[in-house]
Amino acid sequence: MLNIVTALTVEAKPIIKHFKLKSQNEIYRNNYINLIITGNGKIKSAINTALLLNKFKYPTLNIGIAGSNKYDINKGFYIHKITDNDTKLNYYPDFFKHPSEELITISKPNKYFPLVDMEGSGFFEAAYKFLNVDEIILYKIVSDTPGTTPKKELITNLIHSHIHVIEELLDIFSKPKDKTVDELLKEAESKMKLTATQKVQLKQILTLYKIKNIPFPDFKELKKKEEVKEFITSLFSSLEI
Repeated sequence: MLNIVTALTVEAKPIIKHFKLKSQNEIYRNNYINLIITGNGKIKSAINTALLLNKFKYPTLNIGIAGSNKYDINKGFYIHKITDNDTKLNYYPDFFKHPSEELITISKPNKYFPLVDMEGSGFFEAAYKFLNVDEIILYKIVSDTPGTTPKKELITNLIHSHIHVIEELLDIFSKPKDKTVDELLKEAESKMKLTATQKVQLKQILTLYKIKNIPFPDFKELKKKEEVKEFITSLFSSLEI
């Protein structure tokens, strides 16, 4: 599952359309995405991000437009550092890829830095109360430079052209986490009666499976001692021990 936070409806529309999200109590959802539109500014971003995470505690992406006095329009960046221009506080998301950039968050428009928005620090502060730093993701797309004002159609097109970022994140966060050796051992114990020696043997086997990156075996319910012995022997044989 992935949460998505946008400031503007115009930023959210191409995402809602592409992933066929349906509105449920002001949160747009499908089986693997929850999206909320927060409104402009740090405070609104913080409040609505917290509301979303209070209901759905999943890795969360803040995707949206940003201004720049350095980069061309349509250039996209993951964010590795956020500086609040008012408080001078710094925040460090721990999920980012190349290219990445520092983001400056401001309270009033028309100030330009290499990358600037009005929500980033508020989003991070709220998300950090619920998530680890490696589950807080920001991705910003340059939409305007000094002397230019982005039109709604441009913003929609910019977000749509970077929709692949969301698809890549879904691939990452939808992958089930591997079970630990201890978790697998408990699962085996719930389905078969193991002697102390067999527990040690099975733990060694499962550790080797993990080291060699071999898919873990399925554990069937075994009631007879002979069946358990044969099962463990077969696992040893499969590893050519």
